[in-house]
Amino acid sequence: MTGDAEVALLAEERAVLELELEQAALRHLQLDFGHRLAGEAIRRYRDRHRSGMMEATEAAFAELTNGGYPRLETRREGQTETLFALDSAGVARQAQDMSKGTRFQLYLALRAAAYAQLAGQGTCLPFFCDDIFETFDEDRTRAACRLMARIGRSGQAIYLTHHRHVVEIARETCGDAVRVHELDPARPA
Repeated sequence: MTGDAEVALLAEERAVLELELEQAALRHLQLDFGHRLAGEAIRRYRDRHRSGMMEATEAAFAELTNGGYPRLETRREGQTETLFALDSAGVARQAQDMSKGTRFQLYLALRAAAYAQLAGQGTCLPFFCDDIFETFDEDRTRAACRLMARIGRSGQAIYLTHHRHVVEIARETCGDAVRVHELDPARPA
């Protein structure tokens, strides 16, 4: 009888373990399925809302680079997406493959597009830039000044610089739309 009871206990433990394993497998499948559904919903939401932001960024970047980079696209790499800028010859480049000035122009284009999206939803905050034009040539500085002037029509665009030539280009490009406030570092605030 001892052997039979031992066999019955082992069979019972086995049945309990099988049930626990089945429950754990079902729970894993539910969580995995839920995770996949949530990921797909997030991707669809991002795609639906990204198109306007991408179009605005692409237009601003093309303007800032004077047509040097007329298109932007994203490419999926596993679970992530990477932003590529296509130059006028169609060559795709990631930000790290661009010059410092062009990376700053891409950054400014992204910020300007995000600002336009917020302003379009009724949120108008000041748009600050601190010497981001320092690596731009004169033509790209003019383009950036025009972009800042457009931002200034829907909100407040503030650009901080210690470069006199940037102030002169802004005045030349934007005329009376520019207000310059010179700070005297010798005077206490």
